[in-house]
Amino acid sequence: PRLVLSYLFAWVMVVCIRPGAIAANGPVIGKYWLYAIGSDSSSSSSSEGWHARGVGFGCITFVTLINILSAKWSLRLINLLTVVKIVVLLVIVLAGIIAAAGRLNIERNNNWSRGFTGTSSDAHAYAAALTKVFWAYDGFTNLVYSLGELRRPERNLPWSIGGSVGIVGFLYIMANVAFFVVVPIDVAVSSEETLAAEFTYRVFGHQIGRVALPVLIGLSVLGAICAQTYGVSRLLDSANQVGFIPYGSRICGNHTRLGTPVMSLAIMYVLTLVYLLAPPPGKVFDLLVDFVQWSTWLFYGLAAAGAIVLRFTRPHHPLRSFRSFHPLNALFILFCVYITVFPFVPPANASNDPYPFYLSPLLGLITTLVGLAPWYFRLVWWPKRSGADLTAWVEAEELDGRIGQEAALPVPEAHEGYVEHEKNETTVVLD
Repeated sequence: PRLVLSYLFAWVMVVCIRPGAIAANGPVIGKYWLYAIGSDSSSSSSSEGWHARGVGFGCITFVTLINILSAKWSLRLINLLTVVKIVVLLVIVLAGIIAAAGRLNIERNNNWSRGFTGTSSDAHAYAAALTKVFWAYDGFTNLVYSLGELRRPERNLPWSIGGSVGIVGFLYIMANVAFFVVVPIDVAVSSEETLAAEFTYRVFGHQIGRVALPVLIGLSVLGAICAQTYGVSRLLDSANQVGFIPYGSRICGNHTRLGTPVMSLAIMYVLTLVYLLAPPPGKVFDLLVDFVQWSTWLFYGLAAAGAIVLRFTRPHHPLRSFRSFHPLNALFILFCVYITVFPFVPPANASNDPYPFYLSPLLGLITTLVGLAPWYFRLVWWPKRSGADLTAWVEAEELDGRIGQEAALPVPEAHEGYVEHEKNETTVVLD
């Protein structure tokens, strides 16, 4: 049915993916800052978990207020905390290189010689591991939701995403090597989200490694929350522009005085608090990450499949600005299938996790399917009752595509397609 996939993507992004991701990162900040003041932030006790959530609540509230009060200061805060993140990663990487060279007085471990001893090799375990790995790299998508505010996206978007993923990927890999060199594997597993703090404590001692650096690491996680909050509020406005949001003129749009999407940010804040405070004590981070990642990669895979379909059905669409490489698209789709199917496969070994192995992907599937109800009422039932045509813009784009195909000339591939600019607004088709 028309627009059902677009609507469901907007639904899960607004209702579960972004608020769930922000809620997952909030307690991580709390764990690092509690670690810095001497608390056992890795403890599984109920009180420690709620203390971390309390810190997360304060950070999420602070970030939301900054985004409401000023878009410029929101971007400045994102840039500042990005610098903090890169500096912290560089410190960890350089310290790891020095430790590997034997220049630091730290206790040696057998991490390298033990190989894969004690690890799992079943399909479920690999799916769970890949979900966590790609969670760390998912920040590159935040820019896509603000393309209307990006200058020359046809040039800057590929360079921005490619460069940022390349730099962060290198730093993340080297940081993991550093952790492997310094932190014994049993400590690394038990420390969970505060592994970086364990590393800095062993390398730099109490004042710098136990206090200062964990505070900075927490600030780098705060930067992720800032970027997620900034991006998703714009997504809600974009969904309203194509008619997905009922009463959109009241809910979405920028405040006349502040110039920011106040109501959108308020809605996202409430949803985020639900995910932050509702889950029972336990491994809340793992639960939320697996939950939001299932829907995320389902629609990433569908988007890659759509790029292949559009290349053949609309080869000369005038709004096409980017061309993707089909073999990479196919590999990407296979990967998305793997991490959306195999989380439902029972693990080979019994787990001590407080939640059933299938709970997170099942919640992701249910949340996605629930979106069919508002899709039906908004795009099927309401147009029949009111006579409003909420799909006219799709027909206009398809007509433009057909006209573009008929008028297309055999020009070199590097010059095909263009980006249409009107009144500082940019319409982009990703392929």
